[in-house]
Amino acid sequence: MLDQIPYTDTFFTELNPHILRCIAALRGFDVPDSISFTYCELGCGNGHSLIVYAAANPQATFIGIDFNRDHIDHANKRAASLGISNCRFIQADITNLEQLPTCDYIVMHGLYAWVHQSVRNAIHGIIKKSLSSNGLALISYNAYPGWHVYEPLRMMMREYSMGLSDDPFYNAEQGIGFLEWMLERNPEYVKAVPSAASFIKELSRHDIKYIIHEYYADNWTPLSFSDMEHNMSEIGLTFVGQIPLYLNNGAICLPEGFDDFLALEEDVSRFEVYKDLIRNTMFRWDVYAKNEPQDFQGFQNLHLGIVQMETNLEDRITLPGCSPVDLDSAYHEPIMQALNDRHMHVKSILAYAEEKGISMEHARNALLNLMYTEHIKPIPVSIHSEASRMAFKQILARFLEEALISNVHVIPSLFSGSGIHINQDTALMLIAITKHSDNPIEWIAEWMEIQGYGDYVDVIDKARTAYHQFIHTLPFWKRMNIV
Repeated sequence: MLDQIPYTDTFFTELNPHILRCIAALRGFDVPDSISFTYCELGCGNGHSLIVYAAANPQATFIGIDFNRDHIDHANKRAASLGISNCRFIQADITNLEQLPTCDYIVMHGLYAWVHQSVRNAIHGIIKKSLSSNGLALISYNAYPGWHVYEPLRMMMREYSMGLSDDPFYNAEQGIGFLEWMLERNPEYVKAVPSAASFIKELSRHDIKYIIHEYYADNWTPLSFSDMEHNMSEIGLTFVGQIPLYLNNGAICLPEGFDDFLALEEDVSRFEVYKDLIRNTMFRWDVYAKNEPQDFQGFQNLHLGIVQMETNLEDRITLPGCSPVDLDSAYHEPIMQALNDRHMHVKSILAYAEEKGISMEHARNALLNLMYTEHIKPIPVSIHSEASRMAFKQILARFLEEALISNVHVIPSLFSGSGIHINQDTALMLIAITKHSDNPIEWIAEWMEIQGYGDYVDVIDKARTAYHQFIHTLPFWKRMNIV
């Protein structure tokens, strides 16, 4: 039944191949090429993430696999309409999947912990057979210990609503309603687990399709890190690290007061177990490699760039559930200034910092802090021909046209090798600049008139104001190779 219900159409930044590559390089693993690689997503859904990454990495090959025929038809149709030729989508049961080509990345989100053991065994076989010798696998899953206290809520939601009708949407709505009814009466469970109240309230905010897939899957099974690591070691994989990047630095990812556990960081597996208990981890994005860490110098050769609009630094940043990260301007500002209008590889950044009188140790720590706080990110660096740039420009124009009729959208960036979330207003301004540069304000006003915002004379001033406000963000859009 669940296989016939479309999943929510979402772009996941965690699936970014350049982030996976960066985490592995930091840990001393050999890593795939940043430009030419093969990337496969198992359980790709509607293909939203895969399509964006394919557009942003035109020299790589992307493959999406999903059991749901509607998902695959939608993904293939959308990729074709956007003019993206380096991705393909295959409708298949993972347990009967024909052999894939050798893949540098095999990723899956919302799959492993929601399927029968026979499907997991098939996933193991696919990774073992198809992952390249320096390839990386990404697996997301519901995790213990965090899920221990909330499992009764899922159990009661299903117990109450399963079988009420043949309509899974109705059943899921009734299940949430039952939990809300229970919450109003403050049962002993809620008294013992006060955070259950916010958990139940959060459920009601989710798309009902997400609720059905997340909580009504028969084989829903959270795992501990130790269980997952054991499963992966059985097929020859080594744990690399977690996404987001800051979770791989104990001094940051542990809350204040747990410094004694930092001595365990050398024993990566043991540290992960303690970390999950301290942070009460409910969900993990784990990266695994087919090779062992050998202290490769891959980190030195990573290319980094600024991929966010706001470049001003705060003195101190506190990431979720973490100790504060101090960003001393004397060490961090020079690096941000160096990357303000260009990308650089780590080796060059460290050399630049040394020229500014910053010691190698301070420069490296500052660079890592900026990566942990996502002020800078790993990016691909490729020389694009004029023909490939023109092809991307046409693809981008189609993405923007899509975004013009959508409240929230994601467009690809050649600079970041990833996607950028935009809204309809941003799409309107970018189209005006890229396609109507001779008279952008007039075109915006005409569009607003057609959409019913008012007569041309009434909206021209609004169009002019919006355009001039947007112009201040042009350095960002130029850096991202959008304009």
